[in-house]
Amino acid sequence: MKHGASLPTQPPLAHRIGALPALVAALILALSSARTFAVTTAADLRAQYDVTGYRLDLRVDPQERRLSGTVAIEATVVAEKLAKLVLDLQPPFRVESVVLLGEPIDLENAIHGASLRFTHTENRLECQLATPIAKGEPVRVAVSYSGKPTARNSFDGFHWSRTADDRPWIATSCQTLGSSSWWPCKDSFFHPEDKPERVLVNIDVPKGLYAVSNGRLVEREDMPGDREVFRWRHEYPCETYSITLNVAPYVVTEEELELPGLDAPLLFATYVLPENVEKAKLQFQDVPRMLEIFGEAFGPFPFPTSKYALVETPFWGMEHSSAVAYGSSYPAWCKKNDVDDPYAGPNEFLDYILIHESAHEWWGNAVSALAWGHFWIHEGFGTYAEGVYLEKLEGRERADEFFRKTGRGVDAKSRLYRGDDVDSEEAYAGVIYGKGACVLDTLRHYVDDDAAWWKSLRAFNLEFRYRNASTEDFAQVLERETRTDWKRFFDEWFYGAGYPTLSGTVRVQSGFIEIDVENVGSSGTGFRVPLDLRWKSGGHDGHHRAWLDPGQNRIRVPCEPPASDVEVVNLERVLGRHDVRVVK
Repeated sequence: MKHGASLPTQPPLAHRIGALPALVAALILALSSARTFAVTTAADLRAQYDVTGYRLDLRVDPQERRLSGTVAIEATVVAEKLAKLVLDLQPPFRVESVVLLGEPIDLENAIHGASLRFTHTENRLECQLATPIAKGEPVRVAVSYSGKPTARNSFDGFHWSRTADDRPWIATSCQTLGSSSWWPCKDSFFHPEDKPERVLVNIDVPKGLYAVSNGRLVEREDMPGDREVFRWRHEYPCETYSITLNVAPYVVTEEELELPGLDAPLLFATYVLPENVEKAKLQFQDVPRMLEIFGEAFGPFPFPTSKYALVETPFWGMEHSSAVAYGSSYPAWCKKNDVDDPYAGPNEFLDYILIHESAHEWWGNAVSALAWGHFWIHEGFGTYAEGVYLEKLEGRERADEFFRKTGRGVDAKSRLYRGDDVDSEEAYAGVIYGKGACVLDTLRHYVDDDAAWWKSLRAFNLEFRYRNASTEDFAQVLERETRTDWKRFFDEWFYGAGYPTLSGTVRVQSGFIEIDVENVGSSGTGFRVPLDLRWKSGGHDGHHRAWLDPGQNRIRVPCEPPASDVEVVNLERVLGRHDVRVVK
């Protein structure tokens, strides 16, 4: 979110909160208490290494509300020499020691090594290496730390909540805070391009509680003092903000789903509070069909050897990789039992959190932005996927309705590109959701070839899966699959501001159809827009696509015999404000 920015129509904090006063208040609080970080520059020492893996050994103390443990970082040096390893770790944590590791990180091997000198000032942890490490060589350190993390508001932060029967319920949400708000790392808040290849998580909790993280549960181990360790392994790249910790008296359900494109059944797991088991059973019946739809549109589920999971959380929702946070209202249960849905607005078309956050497994988790200026690749594609889901279930007209309503919330001065050298918080704004989705829907209309369109989306996801991508990467895939130059489109719709507004008439004349339409951009950018006409002529159907340039357009479309039943078709699929009338 931009510091000092007014509340956007598509709110950034919890995705769509315009009708939710409590969350609006949380957003205002977030804006007023936003932190200031050092700007990432070419001299940023974090750019001198590439992370290959993390191992988090964490002890959760619900009574003291304390988190402690050791995080091991494994990386490859990409600078000529690395003399100092710089990590991110925010207050209120205290670093107790840093050691240099000699062996590769595994899930259970002992963490020990030679002590390193370090300094920890505000958000910056500098680990001084005894001997500089050369380019291409591995560097492995382990940081032991402890502290009492808190939630910044009802959405962001480390949540120490309680269940209805007063048992611990703990969860994390850190996209707009940074993962360094609860564990030491090279934070994707600044460096989205550096996705670790794997993450190992060991969570030590009191017995009677269940700890959930990313990936596949490898082992549960009894520990002294009536405690238990849950060991998780996620063997896929992901942004650090999508790493998660969840602890509660969860009821666990597991089933295997046979999904097209996967070589083996996918583990589908749910982790819900005891009082909501029946609600979840009803609500999550939609999951298999949803995964099929997204798999067909964007490629098979990206993390098949981990799992697809829904984890009940005390906040609304978040796209944690293979452990999607779900804190919504179970709208199917509300409807069945005639109970008011507190999230009725966002749930108008679908269970928003279920569908949107799950779509992030493809967009954001599998394919991530190369830099935060391209943040729309996460949220625009994620919101577009909601329309894809609706179209597959209820038809294109229902999806059109969804995009029309979403488009009405797009600001006339909005710009999708979030700028150069911005961090996650500076880039995060409502425009990347609603406008991002509507620009994709508009682009599909421009392409006017659904076979090429869906092929392009699948190719983009599959080719950049587990990697990072820019808008230009998407444009190149689209141009290859459609054999069309789309540079002007992206210049106008991604880097430009606002949207087109069309006004004018289409009139039937003797021997031709006359188009007289003014095309004005809402915020300085001019847009080239297709205008599709359909008519009947001499017992035959006619159609024509006219391209309208910025300014006044007067175009004659030949038509013999004279046309009748002339219509302007699908103009609502172009984001903007349009009033083009057919005059008899």
